[in-house]
Amino acid sequence: MRKYSIRQTANQYLKLANQGSYKVRKQRAFVIRKMIDDLYTIGEVPSSWKGLQSHHIHHLVAHWKKSKIRASTIMNYMTIIRHYLKSIDCLVANVDNKSLQLRKTKKRKRKLKIEHDYWQSMNSQIPRIIMTLQTEFGLTFQEAIYIKPEIHMQEDSLWITRDISFNSIDRTIPIRNETQKSILDEIKEITSGKTIAESNGCEETKFAWRKELKKNALPLNKSWRYLYAKQMHRYLLPLLGKYETYWLIRIEMGIKSRDSLWRYLNE
Repeated sequence: MRKYSIRQTANQYLKLANQGSYKVRKQRAFVIRKMIDDLYTIGEVPSSWKGLQSHHIHHLVAHWKKSKIRASTIMNYMTIIRHYLKSIDCLVANVDNKSLQLRKTKKRKRKLKIEHDYWQSMNSQIPRIIMTLQTEFGLTFQEAIYIKPEIHMQEDSLWITRDISFNSIDRTIPIRNETQKSILDEIKEITSGKTIAESNGCEETKFAWRKELKKNALPLNKSWRYLYAKQMHRYLLPLLGKYETYWLIRIEMGIKSRDSLWRYLNE
């Protein structure tokens, strides 16, 4: 009888409460009816809406939590319920989110711990080479797939011409170690003098790259050239000092802003 009585009042309210879109009205009706049904389920149905007390709401929210309903969803329910109770002059104290111990849980971002030689653990050849060009030479993805051995590979450096450079400015990256030499030799061998995009197909290359990143649980839209900045910072700082090291890294990577370099070094 109690359930019927408070449901009847709720139905009258819902008929008259025509504010909002159809979706909003439907959600309002769902929440209020769910509230009544669940109060009945837990044995907490008041004799009338005027008899609704704070403990009824607290027990209801506890029931929802136990039913594994997300805190954000319960908070949305409570927004509708508080508005409804106010509309029928049923003022219940201590049913705010803080009193009900409701707060949205923030997803913690997974911190990536990747070193510049991460490419060595990648099995697929083309994605591995693209990764090495980003981490060992500081190239962007687009630059990596469009370098051409006969044009861009010099005896002691990698020349990034303005036609493929991300900022349309020429720049030169010195070849400092055997790892870099072996990477460029491998590119010459597998591309037969063409670019990676030409020899492997542009879309096929992008697909293979995304597939390898997914396989290694790495973000798809991230640039990995910041690892080159970190590596060069460790290598050059003892040799050149802070000012010249920062200046040289910016020149080699085509970075104009000191803020951009700071983000790379602290990523």
